Amino acid sequence: MTAALKTRPAERPLSPLHRIAARLDEAPPPTRKRLIAAGDALADGDFARAESLAAATLPEGGSLALRLIGLVRERAGALPKAFEALRQAHQQAPGDPDGVRDLARLARRMGQPALAADLLVRVRAACPGDLADAQDLAAVLRDLDRCDEALAIVREAMTQAPEAPHLWSLLGSIAAQKGDDADARVFHDEALRLAPRDAPILANAALARLDVGDAAAAKEACDAALAAGPTPPQAAAVRLARATARLCLGDLGGWDDYAARLAPERREALAFDIPAPRWTSATPLAGLHLLLVGEQGLGDEVMFGSMIGDALAALGPSGRLTLAVEPRLAPLLARAWPAVRVIGHATTSLAGRLRRTVPDVEPVQAWAPLGDLLPLLRRTLERFEGAKPFLAPDPARVEHWRGWLSRLPPGRKIGIVWRSGLMAGLRSRRFAPFETWGPVLATPGAVFVNLQYGDAEPDLARAQALGLTIHRPPGLDLMQDLEGVAALCRALDLVVGPPTATTNLAAALGAETWIVSANPNWPALGTTGYPWYPTVRAFQPDGETWEARLEAVARALAERVAP
Repeated sequence: MTAALKTRPAERPLSPLHRIAARLDEAPPPTRKRLIAAGDALADGDFARAESLAAATLPEGGSLALRLIGLVRERAGALPKAFEALRQAHQQAPGDPDGVRDLARLARRMGQPALAADLLVRVRAACPGDLADAQDLAAVLRDLDRCDEALAIVREAMTQAPEAPHLWSLLGSIAAQKGDDADARVFHDEALRLAPRDAPILANAALARLDVGDAAAAKEACDAALAAGPTPPQAAAVRLARATARLCLGDLGGWDDYAARLAPERREALAFDIPAPRWTSATPLAGLHLLLVGEQGLGDEVMFGSMIGDALAALGPSGRLTLAVEPRLAPLLARAWPAVRVIGHATTSLAGRLRRTVPDVEPVQAWAPLGDLLPLLRRTLERFEGAKPFLAPDPARVEHWRGWLSRLPPGRKIGIVWRSGLMAGLRSRRFAPFETWGPVLATPGAVFVNLQYGDAEPDLARAQALGLTIHRPPGLDLMQDLEGVAALCRALDLVVGPPTATTNLAAALGAETWIVSANPNWPALGTTGYPWYPTVRAFQPDGETWEARLEAVARALAERVAP
């Protein structure tokens, strides 16, 4: 463990293990020997031996032993127990900034960025000149959407290190989150100039290029990042970015990289607890009893649901399919495929990681996340040809909404949604500000109906103050009652909005749907349309501002509703 410390580049911040190693001279010789052996066991992946050796040094090992125990537990995936060990270490040595750094790192990993930020503020107060602390705090503040505070910290740090490449890269990611794409690319390019073979910097540069629609340059940066020998978590993140770039370019071989979305080394990756073998492409589907589990968000569950018919065909008459999806979606899918057993999945958060289970599953021969079928069933654009609507609403509820719509003012009835329910961080940039929808909402001959789930009242009131009416469907829970939403979408003349659960649902029903996308628009798969659905008109990102793009939507809508 101590020898490894000497091999680490001096310009990079020390890892938690190296910081412990740097302090071993403080321990008595027998304790030091056992802690070194514990560190070696940790490096070998022998977590039980590593923890046993470190625990054997207590109480003489003090906070160093407890920090090492915390690190061992963290590497083993026991994050709450790791946090408890680190908390005890901090209690024993409250003035040790390394102990606070460990707590902050683990808090961030466990999905508690606000706690991480508070801890890092304390570290910065104790060690005001540490560039790594400044970088860590700014990154956490960026994740909390406190971009102005993050920017101030980075600018202060850059007065000490104006040519630190990771500070330039962080500056680029903050600019991207604020929506300053041009500045973001300049900052990432400077980071690349200073460190042209650094894997994280190349990965961040790739993301910046995706944000401005330059998928070819993003793929090139990802290729270079993977060639630079990234760590496993970095490699998984880069592969996922490369999947996005390849799919944006129409290269459906990108599904192979898309597998990185579920790589366990990514702390954001969804984990599954399913009591059955996971299906691989080496197992033929014919005759199999297969469980498919929905993944990602509700919109992706609907979009990937377009493969279910092909999956049934591949399983053949002797195969069986069980489908586990978001419970709100289950009735619609059960109506679409009576031969499929459709049940709900459940998701919990444990130690900062989302875990998905299927409580009501019967024994199956294999299971797979729904997206795992993409390389088999959607390997080429030709496999999308002949796409058909695959969901069907409740006919009685459709008639109910048609009756309600007939009592609204005359004109084409247009359902409108303008954002996702999850708008944190970079996601907020994927959706046009509500104010930019003004020209669309002012279209003569269009009667707008609200499909926006979540807290839409402030935006609806703002529209009303401008004389723009968006009618609220009475008694309909737009978040929970997907059967009702589906029936309303089918009764409308048109549904307009960004790619959300609602627009995907409308398109899957065969309702005429206009999708207004932002970069990176990988579901278009390099086309000018939306291959997943037959009734979608796509308004692609074209380098113009949101205002210009929605003016184009308004012009198209005026033509669509004209007598």
